[in-house]
Amino acid sequence: MDRLEYRYPTKGYYYWDDDTGLLFLKLKAQHEKEPFAFCSVKGCERIRIKANLPKKAQISDCQAKAYPKYAEKPSVDVPMPKKLPATHMDHFVELKVESYKTRYLHLKDDFAYISVDGKKFSLSEDGIQVVVVDGHDGKVVDQMSFRNSILQGIPGQIDNYVNNIRDNSIVVMMSKGRFIAKGPWSKVLEKLGAQRGFKLKDKMAFVGYKGSFRPFWVRLSTDDEAVKIFQALPVPVVKKMKL
Repeated sequence: MDRLEYRYPTKGYYYWDDDTGLLFLKLKAQHEKEPFAFCSVKGCERIRIKANLPKKAQISDCQAKAYPKYAEKPSVDVPMPKKLPATHMDHFVELKVESYKTRYLHLKDDFAYISVDGKKFSLSEDGIQVVVVDGHDGKVVDQMSFRNSILQGIPGQIDNYVNNIRDNSIVVMMSKGRFIAKGPWSKVLEKLGAQRGFKLKDKMAFVGYKGSFRPFWVRLSTDDEAVKIFQALPVPVVKKMKL
């Protein structure tokens, strides 16, 4: 296994054992990943392995040759931990938020959606889509859309809506089209956990929280062309002390 550490530092770390037919790889992600997220902030990273086999090759089993050659005994005998009694059913709610521009020849369009555990919510007009998820069980409890005319002319509507959302609620937002990025309405993002001083661009995706604390997974993404947030949030949402 020492050969794996110093194989080809510029190309990656791998070791091919001709005797056993085993390929060892050492991989490291190129981008940061949010806690509990399936993919990195830049999207999912993958590796593809292609094997060229002779046409008349038979099914092979390298297990007999690989072990006991690479078998190792555990250095410390650690018993399995006991399962703690669950006071509530912990699980994850999967959120996907995307907003981007599409182009086909000379035609341009905007595409945006929010997905909660596979159930999609979309917006037909330019503006903001809001989906509220119960922080106790991860179920969708409400959804609302705000057109550009509302964001610009009656910004108090979205402010009143957010004020009436129950505490311990996950609030997901996304924009579509050339929405009104500036104005009093954007202050609701701060109420839901967004850091002060942000500047919105043409596209926005946001996962916030209505409650007495700010969870670590609150996230705002904004860009001129495309934004995307994929997250798996633990529910029920509880405040956790920092170690």
